[in-house]
Amino acid sequence: MLYGLMNVDKTKLTMGLIVQSLREGLGMSRYALAKEAGVDCSWLRRFEQGKSGIRVETLIALACGLKIPSATIIAAMEKEFDNPDRLLDGHVKKGPADKEQ
Repeated sequence: MLYGLMNVDKTKLTMGLIVQSLREGLGMSRYALAKEAGVDCSWLRRFEQGKSGIRVETLIALACGLKIPSATIIAAMEKEFDNPDRLLDGHVKKGPADKEQ
């Protein structure tokens, strides 16, 4: 597994994209999830964009707001750790060293 190899920025972005995907899959607006979870809507936007980290308590609150077990989010993260670029394709800006020649 690649747990130690994912950098913090990719990890935050991956977690945010997973929550966004779950939320959208349920047809739930960002505002509705923020209200259900008891979090600030602007924080949720930043989190889904990978610009803000998350505490375990807040992750559990988001899962409750989505009416899913928090383990569902964790399992999705573990799946992404096994194939870290699948979800991130098109979301991570490439630096000069990453660009194809």
